[in-house]
Amino acid sequence: MANFLEQLDSSISDLLAGWNVYSSLLAIGLLGFVGWVIYDTADADTHPLLLARQAQASYVRQQGESAVFRSPETPHGYPLRTGLAVKPPGAPMYTAGKDGDLRDIWRRVTGEIPLEKGASSSGTANIMTVFGKEGVSEHKIEGLTKEIAIIGTHLKDHGAKRVAVYLPNSIEFLVVLFAGAFYGFTPILIPYNQPHTTLAELLVQTGADALVAEAGSFPLADVSRGAPALRQIIWTVEKTSRHMDWSEVPEGIGGKIDVSVWHQIVQDQTNGTATLPSDSNKAPNVVFLWQESGAKSAEIVEFSQLNLAAAVGALNTSLPVAQRLNASDTFLPADAFTHSYSLCVTLSALFAHATIIINSVAGPGVDLTLASRSIAPTVALISAETAAKLHSTTTTSVTGGLKKLAHYLETRMLAAGRLPTDTFLTKLNAPTRASIGNTPGKLRLLFISERAGLNTPPLSAEDLSDLRIYTKARVVYALTAAKVAGAVAQTNIYDYRRGPADSSKHSHFGVPLSCVEIKLKDTTDHKTTDEISAGELVVTGSSVAGGEVNLGVKAVIRDDHTVAYL
Repeated sequence: MANFLEQLDSSISDLLAGWNVYSSLLAIGLLGFVGWVIYDTADADTHPLLLARQAQASYVRQQGESAVFRSPETPHGYPLRTGLAVKPPGAPMYTAGKDGDLRDIWRRVTGEIPLEKGASSSGTANIMTVFGKEGVSEHKIEGLTKEIAIIGTHLKDHGAKRVAVYLPNSIEFLVVLFAGAFYGFTPILIPYNQPHTTLAELLVQTGADALVAEAGSFPLADVSRGAPALRQIIWTVEKTSRHMDWSEVPEGIGGKIDVSVWHQIVQDQTNGTATLPSDSNKAPNVVFLWQESGAKSAEIVEFSQLNLAAAVGALNTSLPVAQRLNASDTFLPADAFTHSYSLCVTLSALFAHATIIINSVAGPGVDLTLASRSIAPTVALISAETAAKLHSTTTTSVTGGLKKLAHYLETRMLAAGRLPTDTFLTKLNAPTRASIGNTPGKLRLLFISERAGLNTPPLSAEDLSDLRIYTKARVVYALTAAKVAGAVAQTNIYDYRRGPADSSKHSHFGVPLSCVEIKLKDTTDHKTTDEISAGELVVTGSSVAGGEVNLGVKAVIRDDHTVAYL
């Protein structure tokens, strides 16, 4: 034993005697390599096999069609999701709950219908409005309930049946939407900033007999002549313009149209009741207009309350439990409420008691940095145009070898299945980040929508990977269509994979929501075989207007059972 210790001591002495700067560099390199291997072998956010085969295919297929693909939430043999699964207070956990409608969503907002057991909240949802640089104003839920009752009663008493809503994203927009469900009139959601003649044509095509619009957004005389069936207009007026008389009717219109002002209607009923009707009659439909930006023509789609409830219910459960919207989230919808995906995700956030931040600067192509400069969202929803703009602007600022190296390292981490987090290395050399919100790094989730058939800018898998790095948030990329409430399909929140490097192609769109199922019908150029499923995309389900729709777009089901454009 003594001889062994002497030999060991001699060996260590010889090693140290020959130690030099090269030995030090070699030791540091070896230790660094071992440390990097340990750091870089962490588990992925989800098991790779769950991404290798995502949607579930039916066991048989009809001639001329692909198999039918469904979400793993509602496998074949089980019914598709049809609603919100609303449970009354005190109901046992094993009860299925009813499908519900917009009225139940508002009752959830007010706390009349409680959150699921285990979810924490202050009792009601929170709704706020951003006013440019002036800051954020909070709306009391009790006051909004009273406004729903006052505006709904006013429109009902004046015989309104089909009420057009021509507003940017605003609290008045949501009030009219919910008032329609409680008081039995059909809201018609018209995209904002239409040419005056186009607005009149859309009012005629949709059969509107009442209109809620922003004061001064169009000349009343021109629209009244173009839409003779219009009998009532309610102006919404900003606080800075309320000193003007907006109830005046221009000459030549006479008594054809009753003109009212929103804040005056509410003030006149200050002491009125805030109780909403409790009847269980079927709530009316909601009309959406599917329109390319700047185009005159629009596809008019009427969704039933069942369609909307199914879409909202499916969006509620489409995310993993740990990543779902909850009462601690601050949600910014930076796309227009007239797009059903934006509205349904907003309703899903309200259902979860998240804080909703309403900004009138919302729509395709808005600057997300400007839209979020006075708030700190944890979840945001944007259009594909906005996402492409954000990606392009941020990418141009990635200059220099160190920034490119930092971007490469985080890209490599995403490819390994993990969302990058702040580490010692990122503190030394942080990758380029997009400026979103007044609290950098708080954003955790970004919803992006692709409008099928409207020539929106493509976002490749590489673009989505870059956006995850720029925003430090997970990204959901959804395929939306005119006659499908909410979305047709959307990507798995943990799917960080990068596809072939072709910036002209769209990324895949994940799997169908749990309220729909999809299949592909053969075309002249594309046919389904035992090796590949390709053709025109057909969607069936409870969120589809009419039950089934052929989207008219060519698609393919990839080997991982995700849907993508051909």
